[in-house]
Amino acid sequence: MWYSNLFRRHLTDMHIEDWHSDFLSRFSPESYVENLEKAQVQYTMLPAQSHTGLCHYPTRTGNMHKALTHRPNMFREVVDLCRSKGIRVCLYYSLIYNTREHDKHPQWRMLLPDGMSRRVSPTEQPEGLTFTSSRYRRYGFCCPNNPEYLDFLHCQIDEILDFFDFDAFFFDMPFWAHTCYCPHCREKYREIYGTDMPVAPGEKTEAYYRLNQFKYDQMAAFIQGITAYVKSKQPDMPVEHNFAQGIAGNSFAACGEEVAAASDFVGGDLYGDLIHHAFACKFFRAISRTQPFEQMLSRCKPALQSHTLTKNLEELKTAVSVTMAHHGATLIIDALDPKGTQDARVYDLIGKVFAFQAPYEPYFTGTPVADVGIYYGSRSRVRKDSYNSLVCCTNLGGTLTKAHIPYDVTGSFASLEKYSVIAAPMLSPLETKASAQLAQYVRNGGTLYLSGCEDPLMVEALTGHRFLRQTKENKLYIAPATEYEESFGGFCADYPLPFEGTAPVVKPGENSTILATLTLPYTGPDELRYAAIHSDPPGIPTEIPAVTQTPLGKGQVIWSALPLEAIAHREYRDILLRLLTRDRHFRFGCDAVETLELTAYDQPDGLTFCAAVISEETTRVPGFEVWASTALAPKSVCLLPSGESIPFVYDRGTVRFQVPAVDFFAMYRIAF
Repeated sequence: MWYSNLFRRHLTDMHIEDWHSDFLSRFSPESYVENLEKAQVQYTMLPAQSHTGLCHYPTRTGNMHKALTHRPNMFREVVDLCRSKGIRVCLYYSLIYNTREHDKHPQWRMLLPDGMSRRVSPTEQPEGLTFTSSRYRRYGFCCPNNPEYLDFLHCQIDEILDFFDFDAFFFDMPFWAHTCYCPHCREKYREIYGTDMPVAPGEKTEAYYRLNQFKYDQMAAFIQGITAYVKSKQPDMPVEHNFAQGIAGNSFAACGEEVAAASDFVGGDLYGDLIHHAFACKFFRAISRTQPFEQMLSRCKPALQSHTLTKNLEELKTAVSVTMAHHGATLIIDALDPKGTQDARVYDLIGKVFAFQAPYEPYFTGTPVADVGIYYGSRSRVRKDSYNSLVCCTNLGGTLTKAHIPYDVTGSFASLEKYSVIAAPMLSPLETKASAQLAQYVRNGGTLYLSGCEDPLMVEALTGHRFLRQTKENKLYIAPATEYEESFGGFCADYPLPFEGTAPVVKPGENSTILATLTLPYTGPDELRYAAIHSDPPGIPTEIPAVTQTPLGKGQVIWSALPLEAIAHREYRDILLRLLTRDRHFRFGCDAVETLELTAYDQPDGLTFCAAVISEETTRVPGFEVWASTALAPKSVCLLPSGESIPFVYDRGTVRFQVPAVDFFAMYRIAF
């Protein structure tokens, strides 16, 4: 595809109202494109419409921004000028978030259980989106299940396709901002399930999961319908839906794998730390139908709310280096001033970042090499439980990165057979494909680490354990059997490993080996008496399984009642690594400090490595040794893109070479 080699991308955040005459009054197509050229941008995303609902073209169905009254073709001029300069243009459209149409059409609104819109409710608080939490009444949400609103969207898509000559379509906000109780949603729910929609169902209840499933199904149908409509008009038009909520927020947003499947390539704007950034890159790359995936980052620090505070060159280069290590396209988001102006200094800065990236882009090819797969359950992000799939998976990703163990993110959307180990934390019953898929993987010889008991039927199918109840105690201890104390870092029955949280009580399967059991404190959580005034030390040994190992077919399942990966302390990380990596040999590794991530890519005639500094505290790491198992003796090892030769040693199937200190990012190639 034409976008497969476009790695330098840009979006102007432009959700600007028109009640003031200053707003967009100084927007200049010429200045806009000059800045893009200065920044070495290859692909820009331009809003045809925004969260405000205002359109940046002469619309028959909605409202055009007042600033364009005397120059209605201004944004078409931008598109045409970009394309004349060789810059591809993607047009942006905001789905669901449409404040102007929400206000004009009360019958289109997403409604709360009391029949009110969140925008006008005097008491309702937001359901969980942090970036709207303090300003949630600014946003008007229109229901995707409303057929009149869907007709309106189709008409606006037609207008945009007719008015502009552009290259790709981007649709934002493909998720539920909150659960909608409008008549259309209530009717659909009743048709499917034969009952009324539940209001605030208890977490982990059947009603909770059923409501969540309903939202996933309805959002999937809506998003797939939007893509199908665009393709029916222009079959070759690439379509992207913002997939940020596939790895941010919570399960109630219901932005699932179907949204990724409805996109020609996957991308999204995320605002976590660098470990989360690296995990998201792996997830986006794995789930995207074509490459490169698109990682969006704001030039504002830390995010768009800080309108005039810009990340410095080092911060931007560090973030971009992580994306480069995963061969992704970087899209930098700029915040347009309400008057319509851009800070030219920002584009000087972006130009420096993209000048740093550009020499490496020809080498962004190949198939990722990984021995461990993290099975991410995107539907298992329980809203109030900190030990959910997202938290546990990203923490585990950080643990593996710091240990320089190559991993991929995988899930129900991918094949599993290439991994020697798969870790699947805290999967809920909404992961309907997971149980059979993981069982087949283990039967074929794989090793599975499974934590938690969110889905008791899955745990029983994979281990034979039968769920009995949840502990009432929320301070627990993991006591390893004597012969496994070394694996648990010296913790033992007398001095077991502490954990905050409740655990499932299970009857173990007949074929399971119990590696560790639970120890309870002397007193329960509601008792006034205590053993030690400052803590709840271990006091009551039990036979309740805490960690088990179960054979299944040719493979094995290691199950932990408690998600060890949720705890960032080194002791927990080391125990988990011993459980996952015992007697295993990985295809490559290095002895670098923890603040570097090494990724590798198979190519027909070689193996390419990317080294990215993954730290908010430093941009440089000292030199280190890289090793890789290769069936063939290398012809050469070199530094990219310079081609500078690197000395190496090849002995009994392993190549080793020493590399110098890394500033931000480096690339190496083994040629066969």
